[in-house]
Amino acid sequence: MSYVDKNLNAGEKVAFRTTLHPIVFLATAIIAVLAMAFLIQSATREIGYFILGLALLVGAYTAIWYSTSEFAVTTSRVIIKIGWLSQRTVELQLSKVEGIVVEQGIIGRLFDYGSIIVGGTGGTKEPFALIRAPIMFRKQVQQQIESNVPASTAGAPSAARVERDCPHCAERILARANRCRFCGQEVQPIS
Repeated sequence: MSYVDKNLNAGEKVAFRTTLHPIVFLATAIIAVLAMAFLIQSATREIGYFILGLALLVGAYTAIWYSTSEFAVTTSRVIIKIGWLSQRTVELQLSKVEGIVVEQGIIGRLFDYGSIIVGGTGGTKEPFALIRAPIMFRKQVQQQIESNVPASTAGAPSAARVERDCPHCAERILARANRCRFCGQEVQPIS
């Protein structure tokens, strides 16, 4: 059973699930081809066996990384888990997600992989690279956020967000804030 399935809350359902892209195995394939080039020639077989061993180690590491990485959007959270013995997890309530940044190069666009940066309230930014279908991941987060908006506030205009500059670090903060979320300094709230 996957990490995501084991950690679902009551009534919570998985809306979208993705993994790392198989492009993560490219380095292993390149090393293996290089090993084969050395193994073909009898004078360089020892080097070829060494490089082949290296390819097997890199391949095993990559296979574990690939099979133990999970990225999911549920009806109430974004859940990301990477690792097996040493794990890195991010579980962020949809109401705390400020945005998902997708970074894709030309090759990433062609093969549908890229990096995502999950931005949460309070300035947290969690980057994750080589994700399969990153644009679909972002789209699913946005759809779940929109579907969780209460009907009473769906069409109502939101209250104006009044901001000001922090007197200590000059970053934009809420006018009502009594502590800057960037530098941590206490500030005088403005009503």
